[in-house]
Amino acid sequence: MTEQRSLVSMIRRLAARFSGELGVWAHCLDTGESVEWNAYEIFPAASAIKLGILYEVYHQVFQGLVRLDDMLTVQAEDLVPGSGILKDLTPGMRLSVKDLATLMIVVSDNTAANLLIDLLGREAINQSFAELGLNSTRLEHKFFRAPKESPPNRSTPADLGKLMLRIATHTVLTPQLCTEMLDILGRQHLTDNLTRYIPDFDGFIEPGREPVVRVASKSGAIRGTRNEVGLVSTRSCSYVIAVMSKGCKDTRFYPDNEASRFVAKISAMFYEYFQTRAIQGG
Repeated sequence: MTEQRSLVSMIRRLAARFSGELGVWAHCLDTGESVEWNAYEIFPAASAIKLGILYEVYHQVFQGLVRLDDMLTVQAEDLVPGSGILKDLTPGMRLSVKDLATLMIVVSDNTAANLLIDLLGREAINQSFAELGLNSTRLEHKFFRAPKESPPNRSTPADLGKLMLRIATHTVLTPQLCTEMLDILGRQHLTDNLTRYIPDFDGFIEPGREPVVRVASKSGAIRGTRNEVGLVSTRSCSYVIAVMSKGCKDTRFYPDNEASRFVAKISAMFYEYFQTRAIQGG
């Protein structure tokens, strides 16, 4: 199809100007159209792998192994740096599994993620990736707890996108559990890399006001890498997109990081593409 070939050509030209590598996988829920570019390349997952940890929380709830209201204690030895708020609070607090899962997604809390990894089991998380067919995705270690010479936690745009798609279409676990996961993902604070160039996105919506664009997503960032996976819902269409990067020479953590801008540009390209396709009738 001519329009898709044009989009892929635009991505290729954009990627040629990027100092690292990019990959993208996207799927429109309304038309069934998928678009891939470098989608099966393996990238460091960074915090985007927390989408898989969230899935495993609800998978074990479904199995009856875990309850969302089970309580865990945050000890001083659990605290790790990086994103999140628990590292700045007083140790000894008790939080429910659901609250830890919410913190892990909404503010990408690394301490919360590690507590959940301990609860669920790293091998159980990886087994679920395999059962879902996400064969390039693997959780090798907890956040800021990597053994020496350990490979990074990793995934591909296709794996992350397909997991988000299955949650978005309620084709895993139960519709209710998928809805609960999407509710948490829809409250993530760190959406800028996905939404910064989407003209209709408003980051703050007052109660009673209907947003033009809704986003349920998970981001990930380490030096040289910016990742995004999300469900974008507009008044015309809904689509899943996963954009990953690696090897970016701009390693700074600041809003105009090169990888952040390029990931956001690709996101905006797909927004315009799927919106236009929806208006034209696919």
